[in-house]
Amino acid sequence: MGACLQWLTHQNRGNWLLFFDNADNVQLNISAFFPACRFGNILITTRNPHLSIHAGEGGDARVTGMDPEDAKYLLLSKSRLEKNDENEKLAELIVKVLFMICFF
Repeated sequence: MGACLQWLTHQNRGNWLLFFDNADNVQLNISAFFPACRFGNILITTRNPHLSIHAGEGGDARVTGMDPEDAKYLLLSKSRLEKNDENEKLAELIVKVLFMICFF
């Protein structure tokens, strides 16, 4: 894991996504797996509201069931990326993959 964190930390652009799915255990310090940089994106899905301690300012988005279109716009708004066709297509792809993982 150390090599992955080093690689993410030294990327010139912040266009990466680190995804923690079902991170429900508060005893596990998932922040130890965060790259030491101020760019990139980290998405944590959890049923445990106490894990919001890892959310940056304005990063906590508590959601329940939603349709894919709403999920896409939530992802775009929280990522703070420019709203353009390329980013919308990427967000749509991420949402499709997440829905496939979660519902199949």
